[in-house]
Amino acid sequence: MRHAAIYGIMLVLTFAAGCMPSPNVGSTAAGGLAVGDLAPTLQIQSLVHGSSLDAKTGGVQVIEFWATWCGPCLSGMPHLSELQETYGDKVTILGVTSEDLPTVEAFLASSAGDDKTWADIVKYRLAIDNDGETGAAYMRAAGMNSIPTAFIIGKDGVLQWIGHPASMDEPLKAVVEGTWQLPQTN
Repeated sequence: MRHAAIYGIMLVLTFAAGCMPSPNVGSTAAGGLAVGDLAPTLQIQSLVHGSSLDAKTGGVQVIEFWATWCGPCLSGMPHLSELQETYGDKVTILGVTSEDLPTVEAFLASSAGDDKTWADIVKYRLAIDNDGETGAAYMRAAGMNSIPTAFIIGKDGVLQWIGHPASMDEPLKAVVEGTWQLPQTN
């Protein structure tokens, strides 16, 4: 019985750690993706929620990695929806998960409280990664190891910012307004 309790605690800690903000925000794996690089191409298996992925050329994009089991991801969804509504077609927010279609569809149909489903709450696009290709091109390449993580891509297709979505309001505003300055590299 004691082993089962210890195993349960370890399992909870493992899942909780996977949802925590990464302490290496903005760092990259050796030779990997960094702010100032051209953003990788999205490899999406299917769009699950929202309109077409055909973003307007020259628009700002936010690519956010999330999962249905990640509490911080879910708690940030109303804020991401608010940002999408605030910026309209100036910004395309896309949430990318590696979970399967039935899991994501069931999540969207489930209750988010106040007689609303998650499909009612989410006002931006959600997609399923194509065999982990987008996650590898962004998350692994940038040395990021926890979700939620967001990547802001400027109008020119250059990666402008990497971090926790709860911290992206000011960078996103500056990127949209054209006042964001990329950090200086040595």
